[in-house]
Amino acid sequence: MSKIEVNELAARSGTNIAMTSGHTMQPNFHSSTAFPAGHVIQTVINTATSNISTTSTTPQDVISASITPKFATSTIHIEGYISRLEIVYGSSNAYASVYLRDPSDNNITTGVSGEAGDSNSSPAAIFATHSPNATSSQTYKLMFSKASGGTTSTSTDSQRYTIKLTEVAQ
Repeated sequence: MSKIEVNELAARSGTNIAMTSGHTMQPNFHSSTAFPAGHVIQTVINTATSNISTTSTTPQDVISASITPKFATSTIHIEGYISRLEIVYGSSNAYASVYLRDPSDNNITTGVSGEAGDSNSSPAAIFATHSPNATSSQTYKLMFSKASGGTTSTSTDSQRYTIKLTEVAQ
């Protein structure tokens, strides 16, 4: 196999450099230069609809997803979504907490959903970023719990919930 080394390519005329029909250029995927900063490298999505319910203030697993970063310098953008977070009113204000956890089981971010004095249900979305500094498999979790003593329970009401992981070049 021959190798041509150059410092710069430029079109002889115009601004486009063409390749012969049927040929392709293969980037070096072992180098972070193949993906300029801000470009999406890969995305992993996990979705389910079974009912998850809790009566505890201890976070309950809703769904998880794993991604193996191609580069140790990448950032992982995490999105969690519950299409219907049902919060059942007990004796006072009804609130639930939603969490995103990193591979070390640390909370990356926490959100609260609900309203004073009544049972309610609504969509819940939560976002975070994490820099694992590794190229080994990383598992992230979407979790929830009841957030107030007056809340009887909280559940997904058998509606869709999703966790999406996107590796972004830095």
